[in-house]
Amino acid sequence: MNLPIFFRLFLIFSAFLVFALTHEVSAQQVKHIKPPSKPIVRAQFVTKNGTPIIGVAVIVDGTTKGIVSDENGFFELDLSQFTEEKVTLVFSHWEHAGKTMEVVLKDLPKSYGQIKLADAAFEE
Repeated sequence: MNLPIFFRLFLIFSAFLVFALTHEVSAQQVKHIKPPSKPIVRAQFVTKNGTPIIGVAVIVDGTTKGIVSDENGFFELDLSQFTEEKVTLVFSHWEHAGKTMEVVLKDLPKSYGQIKLADAAFEE
C-alpha cells in the first residue's frame, strides 16, 4: 500500500502533536502536586472547665526540644528535626497533673484541638 507523501507527513505530524500535547498535560499536572508539609503539632491546653492554661511546658521526651503555651493556652511545635516514626510529647504545668502523648510524625501537620489537663493531685 503506497500512501501519498502528504498523507504520510500528516500522520507523522498528528502523532507528534498528540505526543506533545499529552506530555504537556502531564508536566502541568506535576506542577500542581502539593509540596511536603512540615511536621507541626498544634493544640490548646484547657482546664476541665474549658479555661485556657498559660505556661504549659511541651517537651519532646528525651530531648531539650520544647515550647511553652501562650496566653491563650495555644502552642505550635515543629518536629521536622526528628527522624523517628513516633515521638512522645510530655506536658507539664505546676498547677496541673502532667500528661504524655505519642505523636506519629507521618500524620503531621495536625491540630489536636483542646488538650485537657486535670488539676494537680494535691490541694492546699
